Amino acid sequence: MDRLIPIVNKLQDAFAIMGGTAPIDLPQIAVLGGQSSGKSSVLENIVGKSFLPRGSGIVTRRPLILQLFHEPSGEWGEFLHKPGEKFYDFDMICEEIENDTARICGKNKGLSTKPINLRVYSPDVLNLTLIDLPGATKVAVGDQPSDIGKQIESMIKFYVSKPNCLILAVTAANTDLANSDAIAIAKEVDPKGERTLGVMTKLDLMDRGTDARGIFTGESSDVPTLKLGYVGVVNRSQADINEKKTIQGARDAENSFFEQHPGYGDIADKLGTGYLVKKCSNMLLRHIQKVLPELTADLNKLTAKKRKELADIGEEDPKRTRMDITEVILSFSDQFKQSIEGRLGENQDLVSELTGGARIEGIFNDVYAPAIQEIDILEQLGADEVQTLIRNVSGIGGSLFIPNAAFIALVESNIGRLLDPSLQCLQLVYSELLSIVSDLAKTIPAIDKYPALKNSIIEATNHILREQYLPTSDHVKTVIAMEEARVNMHHPDFIGHRENFGKFTQEVEEQCAVGPPPPPPRTGNKAVILEGWVSKKGGGSIVLWQKRYLMLKKDGILSYYKMEGDSEPLGDIVVGGCICERADALIGKRYAFQLYHRTNDIGKTFFFTCESEQEANDWVALLKEECAKPPMEPETEEDLLASAANHMGVSSSEDTEGAPDTRKRGLTERIHESIHSELGMREKIECEILFRLLISYFEIVKKNVSDMIPKAVSYLLIDKLKVKLTSYLINELDSEAKIKQLSQVAPEVAQKRVQLKKTLTLLDDSMGILSDLSHTSF
Repeated sequence: MDRLIPIVNKLQDAFAIMGGTAPIDLPQIAVLGGQSSGKSSVLENIVGKSFLPRGSGIVTRRPLILQLFHEPSGEWGEFLHKPGEKFYDFDMICEEIENDTARICGKNKGLSTKPINLRVYSPDVLNLTLIDLPGATKVAVGDQPSDIGKQIESMIKFYVSKPNCLILAVTAANTDLANSDAIAIAKEVDPKGERTLGVMTKLDLMDRGTDARGIFTGESSDVPTLKLGYVGVVNRSQADINEKKTIQGARDAENSFFEQHPGYGDIADKLGTGYLVKKCSNMLLRHIQKVLPELTADLNKLTAKKRKELADIGEEDPKRTRMDITEVILSFSDQFKQSIEGRLGENQDLVSELTGGARIEGIFNDVYAPAIQEIDILEQLGADEVQTLIRNVSGIGGSLFIPNAAFIALVESNIGRLLDPSLQCLQLVYSELLSIVSDLAKTIPAIDKYPALKNSIIEATNHILREQYLPTSDHVKTVIAMEEARVNMHHPDFIGHRENFGKFTQEVEEQCAVGPPPPPPRTGNKAVILEGWVSKKGGGSIVLWQKRYLMLKKDGILSYYKMEGDSEPLGDIVVGGCICERADALIGKRYAFQLYHRTNDIGKTFFFTCESEQEANDWVALLKEECAKPPMEPETEEDLLASAANHMGVSSSEDTEGAPDTRKRGLTERIHESIHSELGMREKIECEILFRLLISYFEIVKKNVSDMIPKAVSYLLIDKLKVKLTSYLINELDSEAKIKQLSQVAPEVAQKRVQLKKTLTLLDDSMGILSDLSHTSF
């Protein structure tokens, strides 16, 4: 029987080493009482030494697990957090309790559920384990937090609500037992009183002529019923403490008090600290014996779990280390390929956001392709410029037909505009691959064991990407250069192809003879507050600044047009509720401002640059005024439809993904009017034919580039990385020198290995004793 309590002590040490919440509900005795109930004095009387901190307010701010060991050879104390150090001076034990409390809780009145484990060896104690909990209180004093009562009650219940926890409820006898904080909490978690022992202190301070005999004998019917009963004790008074009265002297005085008191003389052997210690020891032993089968089963499961954890970490074995590293390399390579190909793991989130290859495909289709389509060959080209070019390439004698050189010169000069967004596409894919590599390196379980290995895998993978980036970039430039090198006027989709040209030119001549169609009336253009030319960026990942004609209207709509005088805007922005501010430093351009919605969930962020400081300030000032206003109510059915579309924040053919382009590409109203009002019939026909040829051929080029660049990036960057990854990692990392360098485990892993070994040693010792006890009859 005497071996049972040391088993629990070993298990408490093992759980303290493990950290966190104890995985098994151990049999234990928790001591609780209100402020000034005499709880600390009871514990000191049990130990026979003064060792607990004293003072006003809350002194006990962490649970103290007090393990008592009967040791005839001497007396000393040991703390679990200071292994191997013995404290022979109990004043130093008190000081260490205060220091370690301050280390965890701080020097204010903070609390912590992390216990202090103290062992006391003495010839004057019985084997016993007690948990000293903070004194219950309801009112904050001094600089204590206002909810201190709830904090303490929560900590106390954390321990005493466990079924295997016996409760020592300490109450001063000179107070009303019905109002005892300790009894109230005990009754809440143990309503039948089956695991609560009441302790009455300060019996010597009761009013003259009164006593608590009926409580101890069970004769009183007006006190809370506890099946384990009540025990009375008399502690040292404050005067005794000030006069340095010894604990032994206090015990002698306690025995004299009970033996000489008329109400307690005949039951003195059932009262006092000595009896309380024996009762607690026997009570704990019986409880441990009762739960022994369940405790053994739980320990078996816990030991198996800890052995598996230690096996997963592994010993410091070079062969095991090499196997681990090779396994990590193969696992990383396989998961990278799966991520790119869409074969995602079971634990990956498939619904919250795009990952891996899906994100790269999104760059190709949702970012790069729209950016290429936005580039217009007629962006800044007018009839005058075209006629000048035709005459220049015709030379002295002129020409009867449109010279090929004019067409080729215009095509070649615009194909180069496709290079910048193509290189930006490559950069976006490169950055996404770096992100995928970094994220994957965090998800492989074994990789956390070797931090140097994780960094080496990331660096080696990035090295392959850096090696492949330059040839991929060169190939992207080659694709654009190939388009520039040969203008294929025999392409079957080209309207200038000989099979299409006759019919095409006839249609143009007929249209030029008729003249331009009347411009459609502007709709929805309310009174204009401010208008003018700016450069605009629509918020996509690929940066394309485009000249746009901006118009701020009194209905709170900011419209942007391709040309001044266009009847329909490229897009509208609802300004009400947005934020407008200067953005020179943000985007690195002068005279810049931005417009965005304050919640960032409607529309996009738009950037604009002006020609002067004054223009930028004018736009920001007026836009801020409109931003502060709510959007205007629509006035007509037509406005209602437009407003319904605009309430999403942006209505734009160039900025909204998937929106159909309803405007006619090619001849804008301005160019069309210029051709018909300023040129002769021949010049009209030449310009119209050339414009349409340019549009037709440039669409073919854009289609080719939009198809070939993603293929080039996929083959030269992504596929090459997939092919090279495994062999390169093994060649770079699987060598004797590298293995030695990479085998250094993370400090936290090494610490966990030591903790697991200590825990398993204690668990094995406990299991051995339990195994012997299982064959012993009590």
